[in-house]
Amino acid sequence: MAIDKIYIPTVHRVDEQTTYNNLPDSLKKKVVLVVQAWERPQYKYDCEYLVLPDTEEYHYSHYFCFSKTKKLIYEVAKNTKYCIFDDDIIFYRRNGKYFGLDDNMEKSKRIATTKDILQMFELYENWLDLPEVTVCGCAHSENPPAKAIFTKNSSISSVFWINGNDFADRLNDFDLDSVRVAQDVCFLLSLLTNGYGNRVGQEFVFLNMSNKKKNMKSTQWDLQTKDLAFEDHKKISNMFPQFFNILFNPDGTRVSGGYRGVGKVKIKWSEAYKHGRSKLKGNSFDKMIFDEFKTYDNKS
Repeated sequence: MAIDKIYIPTVHRVDEQTTYNNLPDSLKKKVVLVVQAWERPQYKYDCEYLVLPDTEEYHYSHYFCFSKTKKLIYEVAKNTKYCIFDDDIIFYRRNGKYFGLDDNMEKSKRIATTKDILQMFELYENWLDLPEVTVCGCAHSENPPAKAIFTKNSSISSVFWINGNDFADRLNDFDLDSVRVAQDVCFLLSLLTNGYGNRVGQEFVFLNMSNKKKNMKSTQWDLQTKDLAFEDHKKISNMFPQFFNILFNPDGTRVSGGYRGVGKVKIKWSEAYKHGRSKLKGNSFDKMIFDEFKTYDNKS
């Protein structure tokens, strides 16, 4: 089953739709730009639009705006297979030699062609048909390639392929809009701790242009502070104390670094998934599904 829609939340980038502009024409037809109500008249792209409610909590100035936007997309698309992409994405393809395939390019990676992107979509759509894969995505281009062509039950950010049918009846059980920083972590851990697995492709990778281009502003991050990020991280730690740990120095200060420099954390992705699968063993029907997952795991 093919992807139904590609949702791209965006604000303050009317003329900088990097992701949309770099998609093949056949995929542009599936794009839904998710836009602020006040900004909608400025967009002239030939695609669908999901206009956010014209309320305070969906305005970009609201701290939880982006989390609420993502949750709204989950709700709108919950009975479909869909994507959610950041609006500043460039896709790359790595040399096949890293994965025991042909040495198919001069360098270690290159910008993905139209053919590459269509192959990537076909691959990930097939992955979403597997019972052990509810979400999949690309590795970040700046991270070294794994030895395998994909990893299981790990971190995903910025580009998500999602089978909404898998967890449509559980969506309201998840707390997905009470943090801003690492709200994708909340989403993934909510799924993993309930037995919904993911897969991260290593051959096709992505780059956030707002990280690379110093003059490209980010409404999501430009006003973010380390103190506010710390509060969000503490909330996630309270939600998933076994699997999300904030790292501290001996003097009690946070270990520096982490995504966007807000502070390092340790996330036990695989353990979260194992915990989620173990919860299903007690029910006979779920045990049957669990055994099926193990069969797929042994094959992959």
